[in-house]
Amino acid sequence: MKIDYENLKPEDLEEDEIEFEIDKGALKGPLTCTKCNKKMEKTIVDFDLPGMAITLHLEAYKCLKCNKEYLSGDQAEKFDNMLILMDVLKKQPKIKFERAANYDGKNWFVRFPNDLTKTWDKTMITDIIPITNKDFFIHIKNKKD
Repeated sequence: MKIDYENLKPEDLEEDEIEFEIDKGALKGPLTCTKCNKKMEKTIVDFDLPGMAITLHLEAYKCLKCNKEYLSGDQAEKFDNMLILMDVLKKQPKIKFERAANYDGKNWFVRFPNDLTKTWDKTMITDIIPITNKDFFIHIKNKKD
């Protein structure tokens, strides 16, 4: 029996628990069209972000038969991050933490809430990218990244 996963409804599921594993590279591509079952071709898709003069260029996979387009997992994550950044730039973030800016005589610093930093370690480094003189993009990463 072939299952139409795109139109799956809760009542179509069995009540038994199902376990499965997803291969590490499964969402990176190349992808197969779920409609035509054909290998999809890599292409570039331009997203004009609403209300902003920004176009996001993402690698996508396109079915040459039905013209359906999909983003890989990595590209979808980039798109989600851009939407979050748009909300921040419009001053409408979904989540916000207010903290005091502290000065030690030489540098300004801000403390991050412990709930956000549980997976951090002391070897991590920070990229600070100025957007304006009061807005910054901060990226925390491992030294190896």
